[in-house]
Amino acid sequence: MQKKRLFEAIATLIGCIIGAGILGIPFVVARAGFLTGLVNIVVIGFIFLLIHLYLGEVVLRTKGNHQLTGYAEKYTGKTGKYFMFISMIIGIYGAIIAYTLGGGEALASILGWNSLLCSVLFFGIIAWFIYIGLNEHILKIRLYLYRY
Repeated sequence: MQKKRLFEAIATLIGCIIGAGILGIPFVVARAGFLTGLVNIVVIGFIFLLIHLYLGEVVLRTKGNHQLTGYAEKYTGKTGKYFMFISMIIGIYGAIIAYTLGGGEALASILGWNSLLCSVLFFGIIAWFIYIGLNEHILKIRLYLYRY
């Protein structure tokens, strides 16, 4: 059970840190140029590395289990907690929008359809999988693929 939780935590971090970059970095580098894109990747990557190392230190040195809003409240008070809550809401919904639009653009370029239609289709399919439970269906797909 502990290994499963560790794997889920690592997968969540990788999805949040790397995920949107797969969709956004090529676009930005194509628009800004190679050298500017490379400098941006290195500088922003270093900043994110520092942020995550600082967060790791806070987690290791604070007793008890907390979420980000709990850490913010513990060290900055109620105002920090509310600021972190609003930041998390904006970040989560922003990521959902970015993935939906990026997935729709990718589907539109593959299928040759309208990108808005593909974004809605992509969101609907992913939302349906999440609603009915992803693990059960992935297992069925794996069993189906192993047969052939």
